[in-house]
Amino acid sequence: MAVSFEAQKRKYLGELEKASKDRSKKGNVDEEIAALLDAINAHDDYYTTSSCAGRIDLFVEPNSGKKHEGEWLFVSHGEVEKGKVEEALGNLPEPTVWFRMEGAILHVCARDMDAADRFLKLCKATGWKHSGVTGTSPRIMIEATTSERIDVPIAREGALFVPEKFIGFLVKEANDKLEKTRNKIERLEKAF
Repeated sequence: MAVSFEAQKRKYLGELEKASKDRSKKGNVDEEIAALLDAINAHDDYYTTSSCAGRIDLFVEPNSGKKHEGEWLFVSHGEVEKGKVEEALGNLPEPTVWFRMEGAILHVCARDMDAADRFLKLCKATGWKHSGVTGTSPRIMIEATTSERIDVPIAREGALFVPEKFIGFLVKEANDKLEKTRNKIERLEKAF
């Protein structure tokens, strides 16, 4: 028996209200995206299942190659300082360590394909270029992401293989990109 859109929405919003949890790896809602989620979830045709307002991190790639098994040496959902990143690099593990900046991401369920199309048009108009329908059964799932991103391997076998000056460059670029992501979150919220 199929579960109605309204019943699914009640279930997910109930989970979201419990200590502001969502289905992201972090497990709770980023403050910087909360107002956008509130706007989406207040609409009759949508609800969110997970989100991230964007982050800067040092990610340890697991030997298995499965991203969900990886660990963070450092993670911040706000602007970072070079010194904090360098401090986190003080005790490097054997696997590859990546410096990453990831833009915002939203997982949104839509009532029907017309609603999904309307949401995607808003996303595209506000700079969320990498957005689309990722599933249609048992529900219509949209993944919306901003285009800001940095993925650079910086260490392996316990040793940094990029110069300190390059770490400073990466931090500045990541902070600039995170600011662009925040602007796109605000634009989508206003458009919604």
